[in-house]
Amino acid sequence: MIRVQNLVLRFGERAIFNNISFTVTPGEKLAITGRNGSGKSTLLKVLSEAIKPDEGLVEKPKDVKVGYLEQELPSDKGFTVREEIMSSLVEINALHEELKHCEDQLSNPNLEEKKLMYYIELMEDIHHRMDYMNADKIEGEIEKILIGLGFKSTDFERKTHEFSGGWRMRLELAKLLLSRPNVMLLDEPNNHLDILSIQWLEKYLLTYEGSVILISHDLMFVDRIAKRIIEVDRGKLYDFVGSYSAFIDYKKERRDIELSEFKSQQKLIQHKEVLIDKFRAKASKASFAKSLQSELARMDVIEAPDEEQSSIRLRFQPSHPGGRMVIEARELTKSYGDLMVLNNIEFFIERGEKLSFIGQNGQGKSTLVKLISQVEPPTHGVINLGHQVKIGYFAQEHTELMDPNQTILEVIESVSLPAVRPLIRNILGGLAFGGDDVEKRIRVLSGGEKSRVRLASLLVQEHNFLILDEPTHHLDISSKESLKEAIKNYKGTVIVVSHDREFLRGLAEKTCFFADQKVRIFEGDIDYFLEKTNTESLLQSFEKSNNTATAAAVKQTEPAPNIDPEEKKKAAKKIGILEKDIERLETKKKEIEIQMGVPGFFEQSNSSNILKEYELLKSQIATHVKEWEQLVEMV
Repeated sequence: MIRVQNLVLRFGERAIFNNISFTVTPGEKLAITGRNGSGKSTLLKVLSEAIKPDEGLVEKPKDVKVGYLEQELPSDKGFTVREEIMSSLVEINALHEELKHCEDQLSNPNLEEKKLMYYIELMEDIHHRMDYMNADKIEGEIEKILIGLGFKSTDFERKTHEFSGGWRMRLELAKLLLSRPNVMLLDEPNNHLDILSIQWLEKYLLTYEGSVILISHDLMFVDRIAKRIIEVDRGKLYDFVGSYSAFIDYKKERRDIELSEFKSQQKLIQHKEVLIDKFRAKASKASFAKSLQSELARMDVIEAPDEEQSSIRLRFQPSHPGGRMVIEARELTKSYGDLMVLNNIEFFIERGEKLSFIGQNGQGKSTLVKLISQVEPPTHGVINLGHQVKIGYFAQEHTELMDPNQTILEVIESVSLPAVRPLIRNILGGLAFGGDDVEKRIRVLSGGEKSRVRLASLLVQEHNFLILDEPTHHLDISSKESLKEAIKNYKGTVIVVSHDREFLRGLAEKTCFFADQKVRIFEGDIDYFLEKTNTESLLQSFEKSNNTATAAAVKQTEPAPNIDPEEKKKAAKKIGILEKDIERLETKKKEIEIQMGVPGFFEQSNSSNILKEYELLKSQIATHVKEWEQLVEMV
């Protein structure tokens, strides 16, 4: 479906991609991984044709539709949520117009036979495309996707400018999902999603018929969706078929081999250089020394493997433990005008406890940590801070408090404990600031880089109570693993607000779920919470509490009606026929997929017809499977 050949892209002197090639087949789910700044997002932009390569080709058939979710928001048009969605369905609107035109032509009794056949075939093609895009069920699909991504039905008529950037990114994701492209390019799709929405998106993508190419630092999300991993590393591309967990094992083996080859070559180079220095001045051996120099000049020098960030251990500084009671809250309520966020909350946190805050966005997680950190006062109730409790608070908005004219190194040195200063470069390295990066001024950093600097500042100070609001938002996987290990080894008290299930796994002994102005506490980590609760039911009950039960994405199962035995017999017979048809269609589909994987396929004159046949087969299989499922339920 997409073929990349000998791709080269440079930014100045730096080669982002150096002669890379790969193919994406129909229906494939793959993840692009690599360190921050390695070129992952740039590769998606090349595939979407937003960036042109310096050399090489990106080939795809003309009728293959590529959808791209980038991290930047478009300008606001002043629409409601529903209007914004409907305005984006350009293809469905165009198909309806085409269909009306065909119907108008076919209603002409004087239409000649040749044109009659043409419009009949065109109508069939339009109907197939409309079936693929669920055009006749689009209203229900809009509701299902918006609810799945966390919107309430009462949000549908609200203006988009009323929503935060995170919610508007969800709306962009909804628009992309509804457009049903053949190839979906997703750059950090779950950055602004909560756990319930991430789980919903996971299920959606797993059953999506098109190809999905995604970038995500959510290890569990990647592990469950991607069956192929492409790593971008220093301009090269490493292609691995399998899950991300299996890829990690492969990567370790690959790095060990690369390190061994690098060391062997370096030893050989040093040996030759010693011989050259030894014989260069001797007339009888000068030609031999020159020959060795030529050998070195022709040698393909193996690059040294990068030091793994995960090998750099992050560590929070030990502090005086403080009193047994860290925080006590009684009758805690917080409102913003008429909007009540938290209502009559009570809790007690003891020294050394680790808690995770989870729940849908807007349910009060960040509000509660602001109250605990005394950044904001409660509307009602009291929060008592324990004896000698010293809070270290991380939040995304705190990045603006740094001096924009200072360098990264200067900012961290200015707040660091004297004993920690010799370790500052190592700490920054563990957060992906290597080499000369530490000399960058704050004013030139991206939002994500500023967040990592703010996180580094907590690692060089003394605190006995850490409050971390979305600390992993801008970390790559290896930095995230280092941070998780640092929190686990930390002896103080910790509250972590996060939607990253893999990060939370085994991290906290209590999970606090926020919904409907309340906090429900579960004695266990995120795995325990997910095991003991039905998150879809939680989402549904949350919807009901907001008077939107009719829009709930999860349908209640109804008791099956009594079926006549004769009807069951007919259904059983039909099931057998459908199973044979599905098997036949799947065989044909696989044959075409093999054809599409052959180099030069997209250059063939009949490739467009073959792809149309492929899309038709997928549509027929989906229709047959749906009918089969209905009959199986009946029997």
